[in-house]
Amino acid sequence: MNMADHLNSIPPFFLCPISLQVMDDPVTVATGVSYDRSSISRWLVDHDKCPVTNQRLADLTVTPNDTLLRLIRSWSAAANAAAAADSIPEILEILRDLNDQSAHSVCKFRALEKIKILLLGGTDGGCIETVRMEKAGVTSLVASLISRPSSPTEITDDFIILINEAAVTLYLLKPSPETLKAVSERDGGELINSLASLLQHGSYEGRVRAALLLQSVFEIVGEEFKSRLPFDVIEAAVEVLKDQNVSRRTTMALLAVLLEVLPRGKNRWKAVEAGVVEVMVALLVEDGAGDKRKCEAMLAVLELVCGKAEGRAELVSHPAGLATVAARLVGVSSAVTERAMAVLGLVFRNCSGVAVVEELVQVGGVAKLCVVVQVEENRRIREMAKRILAMHVKEWIKSPCFPSYRLP
Repeated sequence: MNMADHLNSIPPFFLCPISLQVMDDPVTVATGVSYDRSSISRWLVDHDKCPVTNQRLADLTVTPNDTLLRLIRSWSAAANAAAAADSIPEILEILRDLNDQSAHSVCKFRALEKIKILLLGGTDGGCIETVRMEKAGVTSLVASLISRPSSPTEITDDFIILINEAAVTLYLLKPSPETLKAVSERDGGELINSLASLLQHGSYEGRVRAALLLQSVFEIVGEEFKSRLPFDVIEAAVEVLKDQNVSRRTTMALLAVLLEVLPRGKNRWKAVEAGVVEVMVALLVEDGAGDKRKCEAMLAVLELVCGKAEGRAELVSHPAGLATVAARLVGVSSAVTERAMAVLGLVFRNCSGVAVVEELVQVGGVAKLCVVVQVEENRRIREMAKRILAMHVKEWIKSPCFPSYRLP
């Protein structure tokens, strides 16, 4: 049986009903239907029904399907053996083109196109070819194409198109954590810096893939690459987040990057210098409370930078800073309430200015804290609200806007 016949014979129950790809980690929900863990986990964030049966799931826990996993692995081993006999010529041609040292990029463009055809042409989502190319060194060579120009004269249209295509292809290759870590840490983190440059200057698709790749990179690289992050990387992430046309997927990826790197080294100071506070406030105002996960992530970024005096000063000096955070104290979710409370707690634990204290009353923040004390079911969050109220209650209680009837 050749590889095409083998792929066409994939048992339907090996495919996730959501992604329609062979499952990497099959799990079963309460209705008895199996899904890939990553796909059903994303689904259950916003749904409480089984995607296949449309039945409501009283229990949202999932159970590993070990039997199905063993069957899939056995089938995959056979598929890999079939692939080894079928695709070697194509991979050898790709390696030859990627290693071509001629001045023109025609060969490299051709190689990237061949890779995408192989990956997108398989009924298994390119899983088999991905593994084969990684073992052959294709993934590493593609990563090496994503580089910054050494001089302005190198910034040609062909160069920009090439690194955009390389970023898209690298994302499609789905590097294993081991390979992604190796190529990201190579040459002092050159790939990280190049992806940051692509964030600012790449095509729309290139910027999206760069953001998603950076999210994966910072989940696995060593601490030294997170703590000694160049200012350009954080600046690039913040600049892209300013773009109102950027997709939610890109925004969430870049917020995840910031949440991963900000606790390390001097990254919080760098983020403040890059204007992250202003951007987070603008995004919160623009997005309202419509996207709970996005709102929580943005407040988490503010919480991290407000751990530094520079971050608190930026938030307090922003005309809409305190008002925007206070507006998220109620009406979104407990997780969002907790994040907003943490930001205000950092500000008012370290605040001695009368104007700032009075501002929270004027923007309705104190009234919302009292509401939280009265109606929030989570005891820990209620206690957080009480502690913030206790910090400046002597000043707040003097205001005619203070809701004394709601005192705990």
